[in-house]
Amino acid sequence: MTYHFAILSKVCVAIFVILSGIGFSETVKHKETGLFQFYLKRLTAIYSNYWFIASVFVLFGVFVMGRTLDTAFESHPYIKFLVQMTGLDRFVFRERGYNMTWWYMSVIIPLTMLFPLIYDAVNKYGLIPLVFFLVILFPEINNVWLLNVWLLPFALGIYLSQRNCIPTISERLSSYGPWRYLILLLMITATALYRIYGPVLNETKIDWLFGLLVILFVFELSISFQWIGKILGMLGGHLFNVFLFHTFIYYYFFSDFIYSFKYPVLIFLVLFVTCLAISMFLEYVKRHIGFYTYTGKIQNLKIPAWMEIPFVWNESSQK
Repeated sequence: MTYHFAILSKVCVAIFVILSGIGFSETVKHKETGLFQFYLKRLTAIYSNYWFIASVFVLFGVFVMGRTLDTAFESHPYIKFLVQMTGLDRFVFRERGYNMTWWYMSVIIPLTMLFPLIYDAVNKYGLIPLVFFLVILFPEINNVWLLNVWLLPFALGIYLSQRNCIPTISERLSSYGPWRYLILLLMITATALYRIYGPVLNETKIDWLFGLLVILFVFELSISFQWIGKILGMLGGHLFNVFLFHTFIYYYFFSDFIYSFKYPVLIFLVLFVTCLAISMFLEYVKRHIGFYTYTGKIQNLKIPAWMEIPFVWNESSQK
């Protein structure tokens, strides 16, 4: 049971990808946004946090914990580490690198670069791009390596934002009253079982649906119980940090401490509280050194008009 719950928890990646699609789409919806201006804001936000966390934990690992670059890479450690800092290392080599969890950077960065294209395709053709991304999930199709599983949930998030689907679905679910929680839980359970035992589109290939159902369930809870929404809102400011460094805590540096609590639920709670406390401290340090002031200045830099490629989101401007 513990193993299956651990495997099912990998749906968090799909949830992150869906919410990224929603979030990116919401920031540009009904606005005229320059292509390079969009890239500047989004990539600055991603890379600045990535490099900050990496600098803290790599230095701590090298000088305190003895995890040097030579021990983390099979060969050419400094070159490979620099490649990993681009976030595109999974397209270059297959090693886990200094932190195996950072493979996700090779997903979110290409998806960020592809966002304008996917947004425009979904805006013009509706569900057709989603159907295409669903088709390439089948094992008989030649897939886009690494990205094929994540194109569908990302495009799904964009579609949900453009068509305002989540509030619409929530409104329909409200007609079932409290039964909507049971309905969603049953759908989540059925999808989870299919993810484990189902044929063809199983495991991560069904996480676009699995993740969407989890999002809908949490959305309903946050509407009914405002304190849940407030807690999730607070946690949302730390989850990217926690994603970037949690593997150092439970695996590379302090595994003996974390797993000394023996019971899976207790281990998870200790890890969660520890990571949250560390993230709060790191956010305090960021504010103290002016991290967000400097990144904000970079994000607000104006792209010269002759360089900018405008892409128009709203229909009135297109006309």
